[in-house]
Amino acid sequence: MALAAVLTAAALCQSAAPPGAPQAPTGTPAAPVVPDRSMRQAGPVEAARALEESLEQGPPRELAIRPGVRMFPVEQPRMMPYLASANLVGNQCLQSGGLIEQDPVSDAAQAVKNALSEYGINYGLWQSYDFVGVTGAQSGTRSTFNYYSMDFYGTLNVFSTDEMGGTAGWLTFAASAGSGLGYDAEFQGPRQSIGAQGYPMGVDYQQDIFVAQLAWQQSFLDGELVVTAGFLNQEYYLDLNTYANNQYNQLLNYEFVTPSLLPWSFQSMGVVVQWQPTEWFYAMWGSAANNTPQGKPAFENLSSDNWTNTFEVGLIAEDLLGLGPGIFRAIPFVATVNGSTGAGVVFNVEQRLGKDGALAVFARGGFGNPNVTQLGGTEASFAGGVVLVGPRDAAFFRSQQAYLAAGFYWLDSALPGTPNPQEYGFELTYVLQVTPTVTVQPDLQVVLDPTFNAEHDTAVALTLQLNVVW
Repeated sequence: MALAAVLTAAALCQSAAPPGAPQAPTGTPAAPVVPDRSMRQAGPVEAARALEESLEQGPPRELAIRPGVRMFPVEQPRMMPYLASANLVGNQCLQSGGLIEQDPVSDAAQAVKNALSEYGINYGLWQSYDFVGVTGAQSGTRSTFNYYSMDFYGTLNVFSTDEMGGTAGWLTFAASAGSGLGYDAEFQGPRQSIGAQGYPMGVDYQQDIFVAQLAWQQSFLDGELVVTAGFLNQEYYLDLNTYANNQYNQLLNYEFVTPSLLPWSFQSMGVVVQWQPTEWFYAMWGSAANNTPQGKPAFENLSSDNWTNTFEVGLIAEDLLGLGPGIFRAIPFVATVNGSTGAGVVFNVEQRLGKDGALAVFARGGFGNPNVTQLGGTEASFAGGVVLVGPRDAAFFRSQQAYLAAGFYWLDSALPGTPNPQEYGFELTYVLQVTPTVTVQPDLQVVLDPTFNAEHDTAVALTLQLNVVW
């Protein structure tokens, strides 16, 4: 290395005494030189050597403020398996098996994730562009849409220690955005056009960018217990499902992701407690405000008159009757909406069909008191489907994100006076990996008896979605 050669030559020149330099008299030892360390400054050679060493070493692996306590650690907090899947974000975004195996944009995205993870920062960034065409649109509404959406979720490791039974703390931050391209998405969208209760384009963020979460998380008992407190989104932790969990690279209609039956605000002040004492069982409790408008201040209208307590218990089977992994969840809730209190329950099931098979099924269903479930507009609901998951040897299915699914949902409206209180929907979707970070997703949805559509009893939504995941 050129810099190393310069440093070596300079050091040799400095170590040799120049000709004619005074020498100590023979037999009389030279007085030792005691440098003043408080005033000493590194010379240019030493400064260059220190810079080179710091660049070679990279960022500091950890900082300890006291023995046993690591500040801003690189390593992710230790956690039980299910809690880790619900709370931690990895530092990998590249997926193999695409039509294009490598591209500079994907490589750059991975390089950024690698660099930030060296400082204890991990994140996921999901983006999509949707082109949607609908039939059965109501009078005076659009039938074609171009829409952009984004979701970001990140964590910053703050400390970890083996003391107190093993604990770690980290910050979480999430943001979401949406924009109609060529129209105002705050007042128009596929859902408004066809008058449906379900969201055919996933989360409709309208024309907005907002903070979805800013909260503190801490693990206890060596990762068996995790507490989240602050401004949070409960759906990051509760009511998860491996095969229908987000609108990026899975079924788009949001009824397959989170049932409208649950009386939640998706960003509000609250707390979530998660406990997994064994690998086959976990329990959670979420308590949060349910009336926080999207993108509004966290403390706006904060009141016990609008609050939801959600409980979740899950049984995890590594191999259920030889079929493979599965999870059964029961999610009861008690809520107060505008001073009126009621309860309900949602059941959430996922099961692989064959231990090493490609097929899986999932379902969510439940019911509740309409005095509180009217917050989401539904008194009872069911959503389920069958999924073919990758990677497989078949062509166009070699990626981990390869996905072919068919789903059905039914909604019973909690709102009085709607033209169609019973809504039914079908969806067929396929995900094709194009590059290591880009997928394309054609999607077809048919909605029968859209809840708010008095003009048409059938609506069709055809979507082409481009997903970018970093």
